[in-house]
Amino acid sequence: MAGRTVDVVEMGDSSGNGMIVKIKLSSGRKIFAFATKNIYGGNWNLGPTWNYLITGDRLLLLDTGRRGSGPSLMEMISLAGFSAPELDCVILSHGHEDHDGGLSYVADRTGAKISAHEIYQYLIKPYPGKAPSPEKQNFPASCWRCPMPESFVRENCRDYHRERMGLAINGIEGPEYELSEAIKLFHTPGHSPDALTVVVDNEALLPGDTILPDITPHPTQERFYDLTKTILPEKYAKAQQIYGLQAYLRSIKEIKKLGRKFPGLLLLPGHRLFFEDRWQFVELESRVQDLFEHHIERCESIKRALKDGPRTAEEIAQQCFEQRLLEGYGMNLAINEVLSHLELMERSGDVVATSNMKFATKNSANFEPFIRSIMEQG
Repeated sequence: MAGRTVDVVEMGDSSGNGMIVKIKLSSGRKIFAFATKNIYGGNWNLGPTWNYLITGDRLLLLDTGRRGSGPSLMEMISLAGFSAPELDCVILSHGHEDHDGGLSYVADRTGAKISAHEIYQYLIKPYPGKAPSPEKQNFPASCWRCPMPESFVRENCRDYHRERMGLAINGIEGPEYELSEAIKLFHTPGHSPDALTVVVDNEALLPGDTILPDITPHPTQERFYDLTKTILPEKYAKAQQIYGLQAYLRSIKEIKKLGRKFPGLLLLPGHRLFFEDRWQFVELESRVQDLFEHHIERCESIKRALKDGPRTAEEIAQQCFEQRLLEGYGMNLAINEVLSHLELMERSGDVVATSNMKFATKNSANFEPFIRSIMEQG
């Protein structure tokens, strides 16, 4: 943190909710971090969404929190000393509701332009003739792959999706994009196909949910590609480019390379910058290594769960996760994580799908060298 300062402008609760932090880089640029509430239910606490205001010639905001966060976020921007008309652009780290839910509110009140990866603008639209089921006809493509239950959709999603559909989006193309000489955007899919990582002054790295301290982001599933491939540009020709655990592992490997190119990058994550009354600044390269090891261990735990015979993804989740993490919507997220790992283990030749939506082990562990080969590529 040499040459950098971190000052608390407004103190929040023990999880960080309501907190405003001013970070001054050694370049002199200031980044304000705003923590907006993010509560989904279950006996677990993800912590708030951290949204970042990047100062300079243009005032940029990364993410807008959950739907309903707009008013508190605008108040935080005011407390940081800025007015709504000063905001030039909102950048989205990825299209999950806890990061883009406040987007419509903020855009309406500031007139700011919106930039997101080009995949985002395809996924927020409905395609009635291509939806996978009648009940999804009027929902955007992003909702076709949602692992959350119908009760969650009814409570949280309908107005949110309607608001997103009307937004004008500047689509970011390619693996790397220079927003300015000092601010670079990198496509880092896996947790979400449209995920972006922002690097500021070669000093700060803002990866959204792709790399988090303390918790491991859940990957998407490759099979989601089959639902959306007909609406995406032809250049996204393979599922592994943008969906699934392989895509995620390649993305964090690329972020690790950024850390080596720009030593000392300050990691400013989408969750848990401050949590349980403590800062969670982590060293980038060691955190990426931890994430690789976590996914190897997750595959190993799935292998152990299958040793006594074929199991469904839900049965595997019950053996691999603590019961408290399966409460509320936790089971849906756990099943999604199990399935993303099973996809990789099928590809590495360690499991096979059987009848009745069950999976069986082949009593091998090719997944470890398979994952390590991704880690070592390039």
